[in-house]
Amino acid sequence: MLSRGKRTKEWEEQRKKLKELYFSKGITSCELHLDGCWGNNALSFAHRHKRSWYYGNEELLGDFNQTLLVCIPCHNKIEFNKELTEELFNKLRGE
Repeated sequence: MLSRGKRTKEWEEQRKKLKELYFSKGITSCELHLDGCWGNNALSFAHRHKRSWYYGNEELLGDFNQTLLVCIPCHNKIEFNKELTEELFNKLRGE
């Protein structure tokens, strides 16, 4: 089994902080509500940019304005659609 690297450990720390932050803001279900949304099931954090964009600025991985709480179907819809991702992030978090 491979050991967790520096970036994985950093993301685990940032994810822990995000969970607390989102809970404190009352965000506990998918923020996107696209067709096929699962609501409050199978939630994860979607990022404004691809992971490589954050290299050198890993603390931004845990920035509220760089993340959305989304279900798997909604995450899959924005994952490879840069324009839709940008549109939804601008709508929910600003530019």
